[in-house]
Amino acid sequence: MSTYVPNPSIAPLVADIGSYSTKIGYAGEDHPQGIYLSSTAALRDTSGSNSAGCFKSSPRRDFVTRTLLKDDDGDYELVNPVDDVTGWLFSRPSRCCRASSLSSNHDNPANPTADAWESHELVNHYLQHAFRYGLGLDAPPGEFGYAHPLLLLDKPHTPPPLRQRMLEILFENHSLPAVFFLRDAIAACYAVGKTTATVVDCGYSGTMVTPVYEGFVERRGVTRNNACGARNTEERILEMMDGLVVAAGRKRRDRLRRINAKKESGKNSNDQPIPEYLMPLYQVRRAPAYNTRSGPFHHWARMALAREIKEGGIGVAVGNMGYVAPPSGESSSTTQVDGGAANTANSLFMASNKLPYTLPDGTPVEITAASRCDIAELYFGNDSYNNAYRERILEQSKAKLKEYEMEVEEYCSNWEPSEEDKKTIASIGSSVAAGDAYSNTSYRGEKSSRHGIRRSKTTTLSPATISAKLYSACLPYLRTSPPKASASDGDTATTGSSSIASLQDNERYFSYLTSAPPAQMVCDAAFRCDRDQQGALLGNVVVCGGGACLPGIGGAAPLPAGGLAQLNEDAFPDRLREEIEAIVHRHTMGWRVKVTSPNISERAVCSWLGGSILGSLGTFQDMWVSKRDYEEFGAAIVNRKCP
Repeated sequence: MSTYVPNPSIAPLVADIGSYSTKIGYAGEDHPQGIYLSSTAALRDTSGSNSAGCFKSSPRRDFVTRTLLKDDDGDYELVNPVDDVTGWLFSRPSRCCRASSLSSNHDNPANPTADAWESHELVNHYLQHAFRYGLGLDAPPGEFGYAHPLLLLDKPHTPPPLRQRMLEILFENHSLPAVFFLRDAIAACYAVGKTTATVVDCGYSGTMVTPVYEGFVERRGVTRNNACGARNTEERILEMMDGLVVAAGRKRRDRLRRINAKKESGKNSNDQPIPEYLMPLYQVRRAPAYNTRSGPFHHWARMALAREIKEGGIGVAVGNMGYVAPPSGESSSTTQVDGGAANTANSLFMASNKLPYTLPDGTPVEITAASRCDIAELYFGNDSYNNAYRERILEQSKAKLKEYEMEVEEYCSNWEPSEEDKKTIASIGSSVAAGDAYSNTSYRGEKSSRHGIRRSKTTTLSPATISAKLYSACLPYLRTSPPKASASDGDTATTGSSSIASLQDNERYFSYLTSAPPAQMVCDAAFRCDRDQQGALLGNVVVCGGGACLPGIGGAAPLPAGGLAQLNEDAFPDRLREEIEAIVHRHTMGWRVKVTSPNISERAVCSWLGGSILGSLGTFQDMWVSKRDYEEFGAAIVNRKCP
C-alpha cells in the first residue's frame, strides 16, 4: 500500500456538504473560505436522452432568491444533493438518469460532471463551483483535475457502497491526487480537543447523536431524529407569524387600502395594488408585479423570512429548565403544572415586553417571549403536543423509507444489463467481481487484490448498470427492520465468526430513527455501547450544528424598554446539560455531565473546523487514500483506510 507524499506548498482542501449549506476551504484555516446553499434551482431532464446527465443545464444559484419580472418560474425545481430522510448523498430511483451516453468510470469530455444519480451530479457541480469560484483554483490546461488533496466529511451512518461510489467520482471525474473520508462526528470532537464524547449534531434536516470512543464511531449507538431540525423550527416560526398576521386582521386591511389609494393617486401608475393575500405569503417579488412564485420557490421565500427572524434572535429562544409549552391552541400564560400551581419557569415570561417586528409588506407584529420559547421546546419538551409532533415526523420518515425500498426493489427487478454490459461483466471474471465496489463482499475482494489480483482499469458500464448495482448494495441499509436470520445461523450461533456476522447484519438496516428528544437520545446512545464506555460517553457531550445556534433570554428580569432581549448564546448547551442530568439522576444521583460547544459563531461549522485541524497535522499525511491506492485496490480501500 503506497503512501501519499503531499507537496508542502499545496494545502489540502476540506469540504462538508450539508443539507442546508456546503462549506469548503483550506486545511489549517479557522473558517471555511466558501459557504453556499446546498439547495439550488435546476431543470430536470425527464427524457433520458440528454448527455448532460440528470439536468438539461447546469444548476442556477441566482434563480432561488433573485427578483423576477416574469409571471412564472417555468419548469425549474429546487434540488438538493442530501436526502432529507436518510441524510445521505442519495437519490431515489425516480431521480436516476438512464441516459446511455453517460460514462461510468471515465471522464466524459462533453460534461465531466455528469452522473447517473442526481445527488452525485449535484456534488460534482458543487465541487467545481467551489474549486473555481469559492477558492479561485484553475485546473491545468486541457485537464479536469486539481493538485489539492480533499478531505470530505460524511455522516456516521453512511453505508459503504455510497462511500465507495463517491471515492470513484472524486478520483475519476475530478482527478484528485488523494482523498480521505472523515466522519463529521469525529471531526466535531477534534474541533473541541476531544477523542471520546457523545456528539449532538443539530442540523437542518434533523439531529444526529453519535457516540465517539477514542476516535472511532460506535455505530450501534447512532440515532437520528428528523423532527428536531432547523427546518422544522423555521416551519414553526412561520406558523407563529401566520397567526400574528391573521390577528392583525382589520388594522392590516385598512392600512393596505390606504397604501393602494396613494398608489392610485400617485405618479407610479404602473404599480399594481398590493393584494390582501400578499401576507402571509412572504413573496420575494416586488412591485409592479405581486404575483405568486411557484410552490417550491414560494415556500423557500417564506422559509428565508423565518430564517431571518430566527437568526435575529426574535423568532425563537430557549427557555429555562422547567418551562412547559402549552397544548396546541392555548396561550403560554395559562399553562399550569400538576396541582394547579403556576409554572415558575413560565411565569418569568408573563410580564415580559413584546418584541416588535415589521413584515416585508409593512405589517407590524409583536412577538411575545413565551411564543419564542414554545418553538424551542421542539428540542426539549416532553409535553403531549411536542411528543405527538415528533411521533408524526417519525412515522412520515418511515413511510418515505418504505417508498424508497419499494422503488429500489422495482428498479433492480426491472433492470436488464445491455449486451455490452454483459460482455464487460463476463470479461471481468469472478475474482475481480468479488471486489466490486458496489457489492457486499468488497472487503474480501480487497484482500484478494492484495495477493496479486488487480482490478481492471478499463471497465466501463452503462449508468443503468451502475445504478442497479449501487441500489442493490444500498437496499439492505434502507430497510427499517433487521434482516431475517437464515436457517443455517442456528447451527453456528455459538461461534465467534457468526457473532460478528450477526452484529454486522444488525447494522445493515436503518435502525437509527427515533422520536425521542436530544437529551434522551444522548442517554440511549451511551447505553447502547459497552458498559465500560458508558461513563466516558455520558460524562462528555459535544454540541454542534446550525440548529443548536438558538439563543436564550438571560435572567428573569423584564426585557429592556427598547424591546431588545439580552441573549444568552450558551442557552442551548446549558439547557441540554440540565435535561441530560435530570434523566441520569433518576438512577445515578450526583452524576455530572460536561457539555462542550464552540461559541455560537463557530457552532455551525464545528465539524469543518475539526477536519481543518486534522488535515493540517503532519502525522495525518500517512492516512490519505492516494490515487495509486485506488488504482491498485479499487474503491473498497476507503472502508479500510477511512473507518
